[in-house]
Amino acid sequence: MKLVKILNDKVQIRSDYKEFEDVRINDLILVFDEDVKLVTMVTALKDTDMENKEEIEENDYILERSSTKMVECSIIGTVKDGVFKKAIDRYPTMRVKAHKVTQLEFAGMLSKYTTGFLLGEYTTYDFPAYVDGNKFFQRHACIVGNTGAGKSETVAKILEQISLLSGANVIVFDIHGEYRNLSYARNIKIGTDVDFPVWLFGFKDMIANILKIKEETSTVTMTALRKCYYKLCPGGKEDRAVYFDYVEFVKLMKFLDEEMVATGEYYKSGDRKGEERVTKGDYNGKLTNVVNILLDKASDSNYNFLFSRNDQSYLYTLLKEILDNDMPVKNIDLSEIPHDVAIPIIGTITKLVYEIQRNSKDCAEHPVTLICDEAHVYIPNNMQLSASQRRMVATFENIAKEGRKFGVTLFVASQRPSELNKTIMAQCANFIVGKMNNENDKSMIKGMMPDGSESVINETAMFSPGDVLVIGDAAPIPLKVHVELAKERPDSRTINYWDKWSEGGYIDVVNAAINYING
Repeated sequence: MKLVKILNDKVQIRSDYKEFEDVRINDLILVFDEDVKLVTMVTALKDTDMENKEEIEENDYILERSSTKMVECSIIGTVKDGVFKKAIDRYPTMRVKAHKVTQLEFAGMLSKYTTGFLLGEYTTYDFPAYVDGNKFFQRHACIVGNTGAGKSETVAKILEQISLLSGANVIVFDIHGEYRNLSYARNIKIGTDVDFPVWLFGFKDMIANILKIKEETSTVTMTALRKCYYKLCPGGKEDRAVYFDYVEFVKLMKFLDEEMVATGEYYKSGDRKGEERVTKGDYNGKLTNVVNILLDKASDSNYNFLFSRNDQSYLYTLLKEILDNDMPVKNIDLSEIPHDVAIPIIGTITKLVYEIQRNSKDCAEHPVTLICDEAHVYIPNNMQLSASQRRMVATFENIAKEGRKFGVTLFVASQRPSELNKTIMAQCANFIVGKMNNENDKSMIKGMMPDGSESVINETAMFSPGDVLVIGDAAPIPLKVHVELAKERPDSRTINYWDKWSEGGYIDVVNAAINYING
């Protein structure tokens, strides 16, 4: 074995074929002298006889050039007192030896990392892969990967481990209904089983997200809306979930749109002699469009759950369903409601949970984690956002920056990490990375990795479904893990097109169209 280079994050070794004949990509090699043991991972194997001789100059070698194989490795940690450590305090001298880490050595290196939750096993060494539950959940985490990479299966495995803890409190934002059938979760199915009346959004977000009125471009309309709101809700706060009667609200808006105001003068002749003269009110005819929007939205059967006449006490009932830890997992099932409403509901629930935790004296005793499925949809890295979208993103950013103090952390899941909010990504201390092909996504994740971990991201392009890298504070070593399937698996709703087409059958287009029109 001939040592070629030791850099701060890499090692190059020249060897004959016999010495490292069974070494493969991702294998671990121990590089050590009398005082320091570096743990390195093989990232490249080269036949140096086939290299361009000019690429490697004589000055690059610490020892003489006499071998035929180049083994390139990334430094991933050290071994101290027989246990693997990520921190690298010292490097070995030039007088080093190297050998492939054996199964027994690997087991010894990770002997102290057998608590937390079991995710699966390290593929190279057939050893159980545990993740430190405290370090994973007390700081924010992120899971990324292509569609079909196994993100849902991984989340299900983690949820299954969480369910074994009597005081666990996790809230899942389930856009596709993948976790609705988990026996250990309370499925809160918005729209079908559970109402979400519009006043829960708060006045501002109800106007922006439900009625789609842009405050900055509709001064007259907003003045009228506020007038009606404060008449029904004198002590209301526009950014809080304070009850008001939507039906009465619409009536007041309709009244303003049709209002005629007495002038104090009377007709002196003609058929209307003696009658008081009237003129159009300030809003007469100016609110017709918004009144129609208010009426149309309430009459659309797809949005019935927004217009139930539940009073203020409903807020406490719903929050108890969402926050009470009598069940370890609460699944907010948004799969049966329109997408344009699902996203604002996620923002509203997140805000409510965060504000309640902030105002709770014992928030540290009852921490909560929010699992955000398809997070790039509602926590985007996009500056072209509306005022209401910015408010929602700001809530998640506040949680990312300060949530730990109040017992709230995020576990975000996305197939497009490059589109995720950078502030939130920067606050994540742990990453679970599945198969990724997109270069922008890989670059985004590499930028978040600690020194020495970036190179392992490239290999994810060759992963099979269910293979992941766990990188960060909670993972003992950044090696490929094959996730063990949970006993209760998610309903991923993957449609087998070829099989379905092979079965034949016809679509009842007319009936589907009628249902669409009737709304």
